[in-house]
Amino acid sequence: MKKFLATTAVMLIATTGAASAQSVLERVLTSLDAATSTELNGTFANIAENLGGAGMTTVYAAPDGTVLTADEYQAGLDSAVAAAVAAITVVAEPNPANYNMADATELAAYGTAVEAYNTYVGEVAAATTGATNAYTGSYIANDVAVAGLGGIDGSITNTIEGVTSAIAEASQSATAGLDTVAYEFNLPTYDLGALSTTALGAVNTGDITLGVNSTVDDAKTTSTQAVSSVMQQLGGTIDNGALVLNIASNMTGVNGSITNSMNNVNGVLASASTTALGAVNTGTITSGVNAAVQGIVGTSGQSGL
Repeated sequence: MKKFLATTAVMLIATTGAASAQSVLERVLTSLDAATSTELNGTFANIAENLGGAGMTTVYAAPDGTVLTADEYQAGLDSAVAAAVAAITVVAEPNPANYNMADATELAAYGTAVEAYNTYVGEVAAATTGATNAYTGSYIANDVAVAGLGGIDGSITNTIEGVTSAIAEASQSATAGLDTVAYEFNLPTYDLGALSTTALGAVNTGDITLGVNSTVDDAKTTSTQAVSSVMQQLGGTIDNGALVLNIASNMTGVNGSITNSMNNVNGVLASASTTALGAVNTGTITSGVNAAVQGIVGTSGQSGL
């Protein structure tokens, strides 16, 4: 029976990683009747859990149901549009400088060229719209809610732009005649110092300590004594079961990244340190006689066990 209960606990713990609206404890309690045929007289749970919030994401799929990435979806759309536009005869935009606008014949020719170009532009727009509608009508892009996308965000982002238009205008320049031959930009300097971030998911450092069930029968006369003592470990017999869980469960994203972007600046970064942890469990479970005080003496008149 002891082996059966241990196997049951492992099975239940292994299934807690699936995304669910229920907490770990709720799923465990729901599964008790199906997991064991005995009546459990003890359920001990020490749980740290992050379920995360629901977030929206876009799912792309081909007509045959194949799931596509966003880049694959966009590449397919671009290819469909390019193929539709390529089937149209290219008409170059006329340049008025190539025509003598004072000449009636050339002016009429210019007007015809402009009309042909405008027709070409309209055909390109229609082909682009048609190809896009045909593609998006076959390929699916749906926004769906996904649990756990809310996440734990402990990220640090620094974006620094150095030379702005105002700084450029105030900078000195050297010129030769009408041409500017050199610019001198006064680049600012930023000292970001030390950056440190810690993002923790579910952390469990709890302890579960289980004792034993003890039964003592004592018969005594003035000259004799008989003692019968039975000590059972929790979960060790059919009628003395126990389900013990010590779980840290994380079903959401943990972001502890550090991102620095510098453009046209002098910068100093002392150090960058990041720690991102998902589910961490350092808890302990101590079961049975190991949890009882060693060297028990004087149990119901007995000098030692």
